[in-house]
Amino acid sequence: MLRTTLGALALAGTALTLTACGAGAQAAQSALGAQSGAGDDAARTAEVDTPRCGTGDLNARFGGVLDDGSGQLHIQLEYTNVSDHECVLRGAPGVDLIGPVDPVHGATYSVPRVDDGDPGYLLTAGERGMADLTVLPDRGPEAWRPTELITTPPGQEDPLRIPWSHDFGVVRQDGATHPGTYVHNFKPF
Repeated sequence: MLRTTLGALALAGTALTLTACGAGAQAAQSALGAQSGAGDDAARTAEVDTPRCGTGDLNARFGGVLDDGSGQLHIQLEYTNVSDHECVLRGAPGVDLIGPVDPVHGATYSVPRVDDGDPGYLLTAGERGMADLTVLPDRGPEAWRPTELITTPPGQEDPLRIPWSHDFGVVRQDGATHPGTYVHNFKPF
């Protein structure tokens, strides 16, 4: 254990030394990525000059739904690069659930974003990334049921629209300090 810890510290120190000597942040990132196992094709971090994926570069759809027994459901939001160039998925997408007008909060439920601190991920043409949408479901007869999900990539104004195709509603917790519905950063598919 001590040898592994010392090895990791030595590797990190080498990366920092390379950075200080002008080898750049990329050398440090590569050295640290080798220690953590990062750097495979599915989780390539983005080059600095690669543009972010814009609304016109992406197609969005629902993926699988995971019930981990916690009372919340985890819905995969899949984003496919439909452009002919590389782009970067970085940050957490904007997500609004649109449905019947709630007498207090209206028809739009803006889902809070959770910044997981992930770097950006490079998507070549045709590749997919995803974001995990965690929801607090409501299966009751009076449940608030969205009709569509609107998602906006970070830095964009134009949204992508996905018709709500699930057989459950969502508990609205507009303004709650710790709501049960939120969206995480993009990650590799």
